[in-house]
Amino acid sequence: MSNRNDEVKRSSQPPPSSPFSPRAATPTLGSPSGSILQPGEPRPRREPPLPAGRPARDLSTIALIKEITTEVANLAKKQIELATTELKADLKAEATVLGGLGVAALAAVTTLNLLLVTVVLALARVMPGMRGWLAGLLVSAFMLLLTVSVGWFAWNKRVRSPMARTRRTVKEDLEWSKERLV
Repeated sequence: MSNRNDEVKRSSQPPPSSPFSPRAATPTLGSPSGSILQPGEPRPRREPPLPAGRPARDLSTIALIKEITTEVANLAKKQIELATTELKADLKAEATVLGGLGVAALAAVTTLNLLLVTVVLALARVMPGMRGWLAGLLVSAFMLLLTVSVGWFAWNKRVRSPMARTRRTVKEDLEWSKERLV
């Protein structure tokens, strides 16, 4: 019998998200978190609540402006919190990727070293009269030449004047400000 009474109570009251509920008939400003409430989810307390729980259309202009200012401040705070949380999560994920790439780079250098040793041994075996140390010296000289040329090429691609555009615009802004003040 209690189940029947519970059903009657539930059916006589509209659900919180129903368009026929009293809250839906008198709209108030959004939730303080800026999120959409799911059906059946309790409405969070506002900080500060609307004056006397009145709908937004019954508030004075000053009260509306105060409420909007509060909402904008809350929204900005939540956006900053979201950005901070996302940035931390992204940095953590990138750190994991960087660690994996570091291990892969170490394995690649080890593999290259082993391949070069194999080339030295093959040269010593294929070329008649060549000793092992001479083959090693030949391969090392080639690798040194390759390393120096790649390093030189990369060095010439470096940024010679860091943040040139920013420096120029800051300098222009300072000059403009000085002209306006004098």
